[in-house]
Amino acid sequence: MNNKKWQPTNYQKDRLISCTKKYIHQKLNDLHKELECPKEFIFDFIKDIQQDWDPDSYKSKSEKLLKN
Repeated sequence: MNNKKWQPTNYQKDRLISCTKKYIHQKLNDLHKELECPKEFIFDFIKDIQQDWDPDSYKSKSEKLLKN
């Protein structure tokens, strides 16, 4: 399957993706309040997580190689 052509269904967008986005947003707000940290910390925290999902990262490439 070509990931660049993948599109979520309406159900996935309206239910799964929307609910997950709200959940993540709330958790980040909770973390921000608990830590009393600047918003930049949360921003960097998100970037760190995002890098784990980058298809061009070494981690993603090695996972792909292990699957094959």
